Amino acid sequence: MKAKKFFYLVLSSFLFLNISFGQELKTEKIADVTVNLNPPTMAGSKIIYTVKSGTIKGKINGSILPIGGDFTTLISPTNVKLDVREVIQTEDSATIYVTKSGFIYADTATFKLIVTGKGKDVNPDKYYFRSTYFFETTSPKYDWLNHTIGIAVGTITESGVSYKLYAVK
Repeated sequence: MKAKKFFYLVLSSFLFLNISFGQELKTEKIADVTVNLNPPTMAGSKIIYTVKSGTIKGKINGSILPIGGDFTTLISPTNVKLDVREVIQTEDSATIYVTKSGFIYADTATFKLIVTGKGKDVNPDKYYFRSTYFFETTSPKYDWLNHTIGIAVGTITESGVSYKLYAVK
């Protein structure tokens, strides 16, 4: 019986105190990211892009090293799923490993332009390009990334892709 009274006491205190546990989704911009990609290689339902180079500018500044890739899967005639691995080398010599997952989706005509290499000519309002970022680093300065989920809005560029990267708070 005491446990039941304690439960009701705790429950009522939360109801009357209006305590918040941060359940509202908030974001903060981390950086602008540009990734230059090599031409794709096809392998079954995979479209594989390797990283040529790139930059990240904002709360993190540095380069995207040419050792990553995007192992995109063709899901349907209008949708691809992204599976990306990249390495950031910061200006202050920290290394950050990045995994990304996301989607590019568009109507049939727009998607055809994207997959035939003409995506740079398409208005970004015509397609959905979103991804999630997860980070790993041993750098004390960037340790905050190890428990940060990033979300990004992507754009197809002439040489690859660019992102506006946000941290979910």
